[in-house]
Amino acid sequence: MAYYEHVFIARQDVSAPQVDGLTEDFSKLIEEQGGKVTKKEYWGLRSLAYKIRKNRKGHYVLMNLDAAPDAVLEMERQMRLNEDVLRYLTIRVDELEEGPSVIMQRGSGRDERPRRGGRDDRHQRPARDAAPAPDQTSRDDAANGKGEDKAPADDKAPADDKALADDNAAVEGDDK
Repeated sequence: MAYYEHVFIARQDVSAPQVDGLTEDFSKLIEEQGGKVTKKEYWGLRSLAYKIRKNRKGHYVLMNLDAAPDAVLEMERQMRLNEDVLRYLTIRVDELEEGPSVIMQRGSGRDERPRRGGRDDRHQRPARDAAPAPDQTSRDDAANGKGEDKAPADDKAPADDKALADDNAAVEGDDK
């Protein structure tokens, strides 16, 4: 017999005990055909990546199987006929994993994360009525044209002044 990992998704309208009933029905089917189910994991109601038959969520279940290919084909046929099963996927593996799956391990890791601080730990903002910071005042004045006019200090500034003086002289010469 071969080893398989089988995951199926049941509709969101179905209750968790009904999903357990579906899992038991499929397990009995495998056992009647001479196989055995070594592990069953209920992953819970999870969001789907996209809508499947107008459902946004689904109950996920993992089953590790040690069964003949004919038994797995019959179980998949029964799942196609069952309207509560949205999708299923069966993968043949070389050996079955012992212990909880990665999905179950990830869920337990959340409790071990440090908690974020509450509102008391946040940085206090100044009141809206308070005067703006000095850095902010200079930026606002510069944006509104109230800042000091400083000429840029570069090599072209004196040449530009000379050209401006020459233009003024030429205009005065035209008036005569």
